[in-house]
Amino acid sequence: MHRFAAVAVVDAHGRLLLQERDERALHDPERWGYPGGDLEPGEDFLAAAVRELQGETGLAVEPERLESLGVRRFRSRSCGEDDEFELFAVRLAITDQDVVCGEGRQMRFVDPSDLGGRDLHQATALTLDRVRAWQARAVRTDFVQVTLVDPRGRVLMQERDEHAPVWPDMWCFPGGGLEEGEAPAAGAVRELAEETGVALAVDDLADLGRFELVTDDRGTFQFHAFVARTTLSSRDVECHEGRQMVFVDPDSLAGLDLVPSTALVAPALSAWVADHPYVPVSEPRRFAGVLLVDARGWILLQERDEHPRIDPEKWGLAGGHVDPGEDFEAAAYRELEEETGVRLPAGGLDLFREFVVDHRQAYGTWDAMQVFVAATDLTDADIDCREGRQIVFVDPAVARGLDLTAAATDIVPAFLDSDLYASMAP
Repeated sequence: MHRFAAVAVVDAHGRLLLQERDERALHDPERWGYPGGDLEPGEDFLAAAVRELQGETGLAVEPERLESLGVRRFRSRSCGEDDEFELFAVRLAITDQDVVCGEGRQMRFVDPSDLGGRDLHQATALTLDRVRAWQARAVRTDFVQVTLVDPRGRVLMQERDEHAPVWPDMWCFPGGGLEEGEAPAAGAVRELAEETGVALAVDDLADLGRFELVTDDRGTFQFHAFVARTTLSSRDVECHEGRQMVFVDPDSLAGLDLVPSTALVAPALSAWVADHPYVPVSEPRRFAGVLLVDARGWILLQERDEHPRIDPEKWGLAGGHVDPGEDFEAAAYRELEEETGVRLPAGGLDLFREFVVDHRQAYGTWDAMQVFVAATDLTDADIDCREGRQIVFVDPAVARGLDLTAAATDIVPAFLDSDLYASMAP
């Protein structure tokens, strides 16, 4: 008798992992089936399932996580012999990128209720109803959370108001309870749309996993957390619930009054953001900006006129485009001289940081901007305004309240709050 083990892997979206066998397969070649394979001498079904799953998909799963859906015997039509196999099932918070195809033509996650006309391995066809029933069994999920990460690495958060039924006046990721029979990922997509107006597909989400929240006064909760990259900014997100929906620097989360479940997810979210950097769809434009700090601690800013393509009639940094073949630092020196007449010696500028800046209104893109800084003894009288309405040193308290460009909105407060600025200011 031919004996083998198979594993039905279901992801957080309820999709089933299937393997397309190639023409060399001994059993049901060129058909679709579960990952799995023959038992080795002295091996039981469970051990074979763990070994074959890792060998064919790269997924390492502890034996205790596999749930048996029973043993099945059948007469193989392709080989004409009796077959016996045990089918196991497991839910994993993984994506297609986590799966390698170690055998056969390909591995694909598919909707178990719509297989797209695929020809199935006989063992799979005989047991698919068991998998569908197992997949449909309710796994307790009290609520879902979902957040977006913008190109700067900031995460979308909701400030709850005093009307929130639990944890009022605190900060959290968008989310809420599931509807009857709703899968966690589908609920996350629905909640995000209802609370922010942002429409995503289930496949856009990455699953951060299932979490358990234990509280002293409200009991224990089970919830799923999801995340997705976006090119939106705060002005593109509607606030349908709470006081505001805004993108927040993850480094500042520790300073916010977080809902306990959000605080629980925050470390996993930070790790995901670090592992999934923003990748622009096209080569970003490059810009260089300069901030000079005078003897009073005031910073040099430019009031733009009505002519610039980017943020006309707003306040921003001296600087501009990096030319082809030019590096950021060379562009910073050149732009400062072109716009102000100030010519600094080589080595006079220090790199502060590189920023991803929102130029979608002008170019439809998020672009890269490096900001260079220097302390100076110059005054307004030394500045020749060759571009814009005026280029002057501005009191930091005033600078924070100006109508700033999209880039300066991020750069000015970041610099004024930095240790580097503190070392330059009197």
